[in-house]
Formats: sequence, C-alpha cells, structure tokens
Amino acid sequence: MTERPVHVGFVLEQALGHVAFGMGLRNFLSRRTDMRATWLEIPFEPGPFGRVPVIGKNWTIRGSVRARNAIAQAHRRDPFDALFIHTQTIAVLSGHLMTEIPTLLSLDATPKNYDELASAYEASTHPQLMEWLKLAVHRRVMRRATRFAVWSEWAKSSLVKHYEVPASLVDVVHPGTDLASFPPPEARQASEQGPLRVLFVGGDFKRKGGDLLVQVCQQLGSDKVELNLVTSAQVPEQSGIRVHHNVKPLSKELFEHYAHADVFVLPTRGDCLALVLGEAMASSLPIIATRVGGLAEEILEGETGYYMDVDDGDTLRARLELLHQDRQLLKRLGRRSREFGEERFDGEKNAHRIGDIVVDLARRSRH
Repeated sequence: MTERPVHVGFVLEQALGHVAFGMGLRNFLSRRTDMRATWLEIPFEPGPFGRVPVIGKNWTIRGSVRARNAIAQAHRRDPFDALFIHTQTIAVLSGHLMTEIPTLLSLDATPKNYDELASAYEASTHPQLMEWLKLAVHRRVMRRATRFAVWSEWAKSSLVKHYEVPASLVDVVHPGTDLASFPPPEARQASEQGPLRVLFVGGDFKRKGGDLLVQVCQQLGSDKVELNLVTSAQVPEQSGIRVHHNVKPLSKELFEHYAHADVFVLPTRGDCLALVLGEAMASSLPIIATRVGGLAEEILEGETGYYMDVDDGDTLRARLELLHQDRQLLKRLGRRSREFGEERFDGEKNAHRIGDIVVDLARRSRH
C-alpha cells in the first residue's frame, strides 16, 4: 500500500541570493509525489516593523517573528509532518515549533562564519557579552533542529566547532543551478580573437569587488577586454565597459549575458557562497574569484578557473591577460567548469537530496 504524501513546510528567507535559492527549490520539489509542500516566504522588507524601535532595523528579530507566526498559523490550519527552514537567521524564535515538528535547518553560513566576513559587509562584532549571548541563543536554536543542510564544508566545520552540532547530523548540499536552463557545453562559442568578454553579476557592487574589476579592465584596455556588468549599482559606462540594470534572477536576459561571455569574474571581498558561480559553471565559463568563505569550494585551481586574494588586482590582471592570449586554455577551463558544476552544483539533484532528507524526517516522525 502506497504511503500518503507527507506535509512539509518550507520556510524561506527572502533576502539577497536566498530568493533565487528558494525559487529553484520550489521549482524542482513541486514535481515530487511523496510530499505535499506549503511554501512560507519570509519577506526581508521592514514593512510595518519599520516603525517599531530596534525590531524594525534588526532582520534577525523581525524575520524570526514573521517566521514563527507563519509556521504557527499554517501548522494550526494543516499540521506539518516536517519543516525545512532556511536560514537560522529567521529560526531564532521558532525553537518550540522545531521541538514539536522534525526540522531540517538549512544554512549558507553560521553567525561565526559571518563574523569572519564582518568587515566586507561593513558590520562589526558586538561587545564580548553580546557575542556570548548571541552564541548561546544560536546554540539553543541549533539544539532544536533534527538535521542540518549546509551550503559548504566551511559552514559545516563552524557548526561542529562553534555550535557543538554532531558532524553526523550535518549534510553538505551545495546550492545548485538548473542546468537544463543553460545551453549544453558543446554549444558554447568562446571567442577566438578580439577582446576577452568578461562578465560580472552582483548587486552589492563594492562588496563584490566590482570597482576593482572596472579598474583592472581599464588598465588592460578595450582592445583586450570587454566588460559587462550586471548590477543595480550606478556605474558610468565607458569604452569597453557596459552596464546592465534591472536584470532579474534566472531571466532570459541574464542567460543571454552568460551565453555571450568568455569568463566570469567575481573579485568579492566577502561572500558566504555565491550562487552566480554555479550559474557560471552551468554556462561552461571559466571563473576567477577570491578565496573567501565557501567560495573556496567553488573553483578547482587551474582546472575550472583561478583564485585571487582580496583586492589583488595584479593577479586578476595577469589571469585575464593569460586567458586573452590563450583561447585554447579558455575552452579547456570552460569545459571542466561545466563538468564540475554537474558533479556538485546540479540544482535538481541537490534539491532532491534535500527533499529526500526532509521526507525521511517526516516519515520517521509518523512511526
């Protein structure tokens, strides 16, 4: 006799790259017949909270209030067999619900991971007492989760070291890309001559290192590089540099930019893990990026692209010159980049890994 589908609540933070992650997850898991999903999207915008002192400016508090209320209301109407909450930022006030309902807690990074990147995000750590309280609160939340899905080994290491989570409860599931939305590798037409077509995608222009990339491309000149910037930032267009605004995630226009590029560059000063690098892999593009946070797991040095240090314009310039001169190397790196994406960053495969885990949690709770 076929077991009835489990009811899973997917509680999704709607900030920055988490929006695209949630869109992909919803797209892939909607096809499953072993689960019935309720999607609870937690908006980032202050809304009415903006008028409330402290809460209005604190995303952790207002996001956690919204998530707690959304879960409780939906659970009363139609009880959940399991929860998937992404991320711990919005889970702080839902510990009692996580105790009642088996929960897969999803993280791109832990608060301690974020502290490592605080300067890039123009944030600062709190006084020692506040940091201790923050650690204690998040440890308490972590203890309520049944299992964990994290975006990187970097995040898993922090969960185990700083939050005393058993490694056996943590699965590393990289955020993936819908490979079917991108042309097959054999369709990739890297330019044989002329300027190297460089692509940058990032809203937070300075943090993502867009200013450094512009500077390097100016030094190389428009005869060597053609830079396309997909960003919300106001950047003056000039010879060899084009700026594209209002390009939506996973849109046809964005896919076209990937299709017409030769190399993807993200000289970010701070990121937990960049979803756009998965899109670059799916597009068979070599990648040049900084070795920060979980990005250290997104490039195979010399095989799919190259790493650089933060603000290391000399290395970035040298790598771009190399790829401009050696178009066969450009093609080899691009082919291997796609293969690496298929191995680790396949959105459909990774979404179903999450689906399998949460369905198993739900069925175990039934029995």
